[in-house]
Amino acid sequence: MPLCHQLTKHSYMSVRSGSHMIDWDSQPRNHKIYPHFYPRYKLESLPSLAFLELAGGITAKKEFPNTVYYLRSVPSAGGLFPFELYLQIRADYGIPKGLYHFEPHSASLVLLREIGREGVEPYFGSNASQEGIIFLISAPYFRSSWKYRDRAIRYILLDSGHQLGALQAALACENMACEIVWDFDKIALAKDFGFGEEELFLAAVFSSKIDESKERIPLKSPLPYVSACDYYIPNEFVKKAYNDTVHYHAKPTRDLPFFQNTPKEILESAIIKRRSIRGFSQKSISAEEFSFIMQDITLFALKHNIDIFYTAHLIDDRARGLYKNEELISEGDFRSKSRYLALEQNLGGQSAATFYITSNEVECYQKANMIAGLIGHLFYLRSEILGVGCSGIGAYYDDEAKTFLQTQNNILYLVAVGR
Repeated sequence: MPLCHQLTKHSYMSVRSGSHMIDWDSQPRNHKIYPHFYPRYKLESLPSLAFLELAGGITAKKEFPNTVYYLRSVPSAGGLFPFELYLQIRADYGIPKGLYHFEPHSASLVLLREIGREGVEPYFGSNASQEGIIFLISAPYFRSSWKYRDRAIRYILLDSGHQLGALQAALACENMACEIVWDFDKIALAKDFGFGEEELFLAAVFSSKIDESKERIPLKSPLPYVSACDYYIPNEFVKKAYNDTVHYHAKPTRDLPFFQNTPKEILESAIIKRRSIRGFSQKSISAEEFSFIMQDITLFALKHNIDIFYTAHLIDDRARGLYKNEELISEGDFRSKSRYLALEQNLGGQSAATFYITSNEVECYQKANMIAGLIGHLFYLRSEILGVGCSGIGAYYDDEAKTFLQTQNNILYLVAVGR
């Protein structure tokens, strides 16, 4: 087990002895803003790139007397959004070929640098040109560590997994290719993107085709530094945890069949309407609805060294009990237990089913956590398509959950679904 996971476990005693006051007036800005003189291209004038709004744009806002909260197509623990999305575009979209930052609050692409021979391809171990779009996901971790302290290492990975899931769904709406690439020189690329120590690359998505006849070179000079937040306080634990787990080898993920048969208008609606539910009516869901939510997910998880347990509470024609990878391993009513394990949150026990996404992965720890977030995002969208509620739960009693599940796997994420 990676040390960072071991040292950030919750227990009944730790959550009662380790609490701390949060000064909400000191919350760092949760979106990056490049200076006003960078060229901006509004997505409303770029129809072929409008899908980016689905991949991470603003979908609603909540206004309060002293503030406004913006909701996005990507859920995030605490609404802190510790991720940013960058693009390398080598295609004719009516804008210069270049490196861009997606700015959700203005629904714009911000041009960071025009490119010719130089580009990000060499950081992925090949100089062959990628004709199309390469998406890069980074984590400005202080947005999360400001609230969650050391355990933020988990949340930035899970939230980046949700960003991968949102991007995959947005690309599916356009029938565009989606290949998740885990293994690249993240440290060198972050340096050449002008990041300070507070912004970290985690994953990439290729929606492009290789052109071996064109050779690309690394960026000739770093991009200017621009802070991802309005201020920054280092967290040495998170930085070390990232550096200890950032170097790993993993093949690209191409097996993403989840929305191939979903009509575009239905998927788009689910992406826009998706919310984290705050309570369940404790009404059952049908066996057919549950099968739809789970379709292809177990097989996908097993391919990536993920085991999915769940407690079935209110599913028609399905025995109440504990399941592992869709096989019943212990029959019984575990609503009270699931509520307790989810840090005594009612969501855990009032759901139709509560999922426990787990893995024994050590070398690819970052990937496993992002896959867990991606799976959580699939549960969100599948549930929304059916009109079923869903909520991700990133806080739980780690060791007690492992004992209940009778597994040596690490618990990565809980997700509750129900009416």
